[in-house]
Amino acid sequence: MSNKSNGTAFEREFARMLAGHDFWVHCIRDNANGQPFDVIAARDGVTYVFDCKDCIQERFPLSRVEENQKTAMGHWWGCGNTEPMFAIRLPGQNIRIFSYSLMMDMVENGVRELSGKRIEECTLPFERWVMML
Repeated sequence: MSNKSNGTAFEREFARMLAGHDFWVHCIRDNANGQPFDVIAARDGVTYVFDCKDCIQERFPLSRVEENQKTAMGHWWGCGNTEPMFAIRLPGQNIRIFSYSLMMDMVENGVRELSGKRIEECTLPFERWVMML
């Protein structure tokens, strides 16, 4: 499987997980202009947007977040919507949720990647995130 097809499979898996928790979910198709989000989900009148990152190693390089994503996510949030999130899957681990604001703070402070314990400290397991809503 290619990186692109792995990523698309992860997006679909994540969408099914959200749907299993009573979200309306839609995967956004790639287009010529790029896209800031992979998945949009809504539940109880609240809309959430996610970019999905499927990592092949036990680390998440922050460089994988593209400039157009940072700009669009900042604009989405600045318009009064919910904070954008990243859904990150690491090998052998459950999906973890990472907030846009924390990612931006880290980038501004020179952090280049998350690995090991730092991932656990900075992200939430999907099931815990869902239960907090």
